[in-house]
Amino acid sequence: METILTESNEFVIKLMTEYLKNLENEKGLSEFTDDLYKHFMELGNKTLQFLLSYSEETIFRLPERKGMYTSLEKDDRKLMTIFGNLEFKRRYYENKETEEKTYLLDEYFKIEKKERMLANVEEKLVEEAIVTTYEHAGETAVYGEKITRQTVKNKIRNTNIIDFPKILEKKKEVKTLYIIADEDHVALQKGGIEEPRFVMVYENFAKIGKRVKLLNKKHFGGLYKGRIDDLWEEVATYIEDTYDTDYLERVYISGDGANWIKTGTEWIIKSKYVLDRFHLKTAVNGIVGRETKTNKKEKSDYKKRLYRSLHRFDFVGFKGIAYEILAEEIEQSTRERKEKLLNYILNNEEGITNLYKNIKDLHGCSAEGHVSHVYSARLSSRPKGWCIPNLDNMSKLRIYKANEGKVKDLITERSKVIEFNEIKNIETPVRKAMRKNIDFKPVALPIMTSGTDTEKEIFKNLLKYKLA
Repeated sequence: METILTESNEFVIKLMTEYLKNLENEKGLSEFTDDLYKHFMELGNKTLQFLLSYSEETIFRLPERKGMYTSLEKDDRKLMTIFGNLEFKRRYYENKETEEKTYLLDEYFKIEKKERMLANVEEKLVEEAIVTTYEHAGETAVYGEKITRQTVKNKIRNTNIIDFPKILEKKKEVKTLYIIADEDHVALQKGGIEEPRFVMVYENFAKIGKRVKLLNKKHFGGLYKGRIDDLWEEVATYIEDTYDTDYLERVYISGDGANWIKTGTEWIIKSKYVLDRFHLKTAVNGIVGRETKTNKKEKSDYKKRLYRSLHRFDFVGFKGIAYEILAEEIEQSTRERKEKLLNYILNNEEGITNLYKNIKDLHGCSAEGHVSHVYSARLSSRPKGWCIPNLDNMSKLRIYKANEGKVKDLITERSKVIEFNEIKNIETPVRKAMRKNIDFKPVALPIMTSGTDTEKEIFKNLLKYKLA
């Protein structure tokens, strides 16, 4: 133990001395911190090697171990740590009564049999991969090592996303809830697209200047291909677990009119579907057509008449005005496109009616903006192709992070199911022996006898700093 502590003190002093010697070379603080980072990473690796060797010898010499376990052989093992690759040796033991074989050192430090990297390395890999490319995540997670894209991809695929619900003493009492729903369009490796779904529940909104802030948001999402009822069941369960549904009066579900979004009204208590104003406005503008200097007044009049019909819930009148516009179209492709937009509006009669009947309660639908932030920034904004399992898990991980979830909790939850039984027989004596062995007296550092005057002076100042 004295050796590693001595090395760490001397290491700091030598670094300081080296920096002072190189001042004439105009070596700046930035370069010095780079050197410091490098040396600390190397020292971290050495410290881990020492700790494992020290612990293995403590276990080996322990009388309780000798009475219960036979030492068989010593094997090599490699582990990926944040300090780089760690190589160490440990003994294989056999339980004298049960003949169960194990590496007691591995069990003592809760290292799984097939574990190739520590949990905090996996955590860093997943955290980085959520916001950036697999390649960049593999380059930054471990000091001095590059983890392959395939390894990062496998970690994403195998991460089990679990929702950790907050335990409420009392269900919330709110009169109105809002739900917005949309999807992203993501390219696949083998061609085609998939549409990860996005649903967000929130309680209210507040205006901050020109911006609208949504309050107490909860996100849901993933592919749910052919399983859209599973998504809405999750949303419904969350609402029932979180809110007093007897007190709740209404739930507005806003979206672009897709059938999967309308399905939400079948699951969510006291809900109404509302077509969001953005898609309504886009459809009306598409029917009217592009404005120019010469037709601006005509187009403006058409828009007023169309919106007037919608406000009166006069969809027959709306259809008549739309046909007036269609009759003026010469190009068949343009007429067909406008007919599709007309049918889109007519198919969303209920959603438009609910929009205008409850206009005072509503504030617009920001689903596309949230989809862009939560999904598109990682899934579809760059030219890339995804495989379906990773797309599903990555979209769920993005949702998990949007809900302020911690990747560390996912990794920790998985490790809870692993049992380390053999070490329990001698764990307490090992810990006592470890504590007893570190009760040592400080020894003189070689640098104080053989170091230069500068090194001695730095060390003295370092001691004064520690005592201050």
